[in-house]
Amino acid sequence: MKKSIIILMFSMLSFASFAQGVYDDFIYNRQAVTERKVIPWPYLREADVFFAKRVVRIVDTREKQNQPMAWPKNPLSVVLYNNIKEGKIIPYRDDSLSSQMSIEYFMTLGTDTDYIEVPIDPNDPSLTRTDTIISPMIPELRIQKFRIVEDWLFDKKHSQMYVRIVSIAPRYNVRIKGVDLGEQDLCVLKYHAKDGSGEADLRHILVNYEIFNRQNDAARLTFDDWFENRLFTSYIVKEANQQDMYIKEYDAFKDNGVAALLEGERIKQELFEKEHDYWEY
Repeated sequence: MKKSIIILMFSMLSFASFAQGVYDDFIYNRQAVTERKVIPWPYLREADVFFAKRVVRIVDTREKQNQPMAWPKNPLSVVLYNNIKEGKIIPYRDDSLSSQMSIEYFMTLGTDTDYIEVPIDPNDPSLTRTDTIISPMIPELRIQKFRIVEDWLFDKKHSQMYVRIVSIAPRYNVRIKGVDLGEQDLCVLKYHAKDGSGEADLRHILVNYEIFNRQNDAARLTFDDWFENRLFTSYIVKEANQQDMYIKEYDAFKDNGVAALLEGERIKQELFEKEHDYWEY
């Protein structure tokens, strides 16, 4: 049988249609978001950090509170995908943020390969050829979750708990021959540069992209506001531990998803109580 390769190009909305100016049809010129600058984090000395804990959480855009992240005019998945493709954000292979991923390799992720038999002789159905169909990545459909790595830090000098996002990883379902093989990270993206330079970090990109504001169209809300003010809802899947294991990998939670979620809620409550326990009046 002959083999040929067919690459399907879907006639869908071009990624370029997702831009910062999502209100171009408004009755007045809206440019506040495109002119915004990142507000740097307050300086924090190592000597002032009394407590630190790293946690990993999942943000699911299908949850009601998180649905603005999937706003059809400006979904976060497309914002990230386009900026990576254009080289404005550096994709990394893992949480170490040390092994960069090439754009060429990144563009191969999320494609779906399938094989079909196509008859080549209408008079003899036994004569066929195998065609390979490659479906491109459609981020607004394939990316519904984001994995966030963050540090909880208590500053004893100001008696305040800070939460600092370290990285954000879009997650997608791996498919081969139409078979769903489960979720994995598309890549890992650095949220904020340590030196504050903003070079290829997420905050300096997200501050110029608008997210839908349910309360008021005139109030300018960006993705940077969304994450910095922690307007999302999520569930914890890991806290720092000596085995470097996720909650679901422990024997007690392997076959009990509900128990794993409850363990994540316990960790969340423990962090909340830590802040109150350390306050000085």
